[in-house]
Amino acid sequence: MTAAAPDPTGEQQLVDAARVAKVALDEVRMWRHRQPHHDAPRYAELDAILDRAAVGRIEVHLAQPEPRSLPEAVAAHHALIDQRRRIIADAHRAWDLVEVRVIRSIARFMPADGRKDEAA
Repeated sequence: MTAAAPDPTGEQQLVDAARVAKVALDEVRMWRHRQPHHDAPRYAELDAILDRAAVGRIEVHLAQPEPRSLPEAVAAHHALIDQRRRIIADAHRAWDLVEVRVIRSIARFMPADGRKDEAA
């Protein structure tokens, strides 16, 4: 007979729920960046929510208490860098979508058969 796993405390349940919500929000953010840029007005409210969440995450890191040990300091640094990478990757994907749109606009005005018209 094996002992049952201990029930998590209320505080641990909140931490777990926050972690699940954060992962879900990251998945929504990744999904949003895969949507066509021309639909931007359709997603304006969602974009505002995602932007507020990103700013909130940065503010949470800035308000963290000072670490009390080297392992805490290293863990805080790793968490901050991971968050930074996610935010920069999100911004990079958004700018890529904008760039693709601009390049397509340029391509519309290019001759259909490339440079052959220029040589003629």
